[in-house]
Amino acid sequence: MTREDASYFSILLKNGFHDEYDEWLDRHLEEEDPLSDLVLDLSLCASDVNETISCLQNYCADLPAGELDESAVCERLRLFLKEAHHANRLSKEQTVDYMFRFALSHGDPGDFGEGSWNDMYFMGDNYCLTQEGYASWESFDSVFYGYLDHGIPFVSKPESPCQNEAPKSFFRKFLDRFHK
Repeated sequence: MTREDASYFSILLKNGFHDEYDEWLDRHLEEEDPLSDLVLDLSLCASDVNETISCLQNYCADLPAGELDESAVCERLRLFLKEAHHANRLSKEQTVDYMFRFALSHGDPGDFGEGSWNDMYFMGDNYCLTQEGYASWESFDSVFYGYLDHGIPFVSKPESPCQNEAPKSFFRKFLDRFHK
């Protein structure tokens, strides 16, 4: 297992998705002889999800800072959500919600900078602005499916609700409520 695999499975498990991890572990329990230390440790966790997450995080912690390929982890999670959404296991709203949850499971939003987690973290803002009528659903769908299906960063799309007047208008109206 790579550290990126461990980070990916840890985030999935934190958010209640365990099937893919269970399949991975079962396959390695059958195929490895002798078992690697990590597979042995994970097998001892049994069905204790918190223990499994802790074991995976400890495995990632052994890696020097900055050595984990965050973009690879984010990309795998995007592909996971893409498959779940197109298989109708997750609605658009649920998919956006899990994007946000995955980003928060990864770490502090203040540390995202211009990294690969921004799109997952801020897609929910776009969704809320669209629900409130500050952006069109056509615009949101373009941004959403561009990112979900093709990995196109939404901040680079000119029709993104975050690139136009919607946020300014939203906050002006929000502040106006308190000044009345």
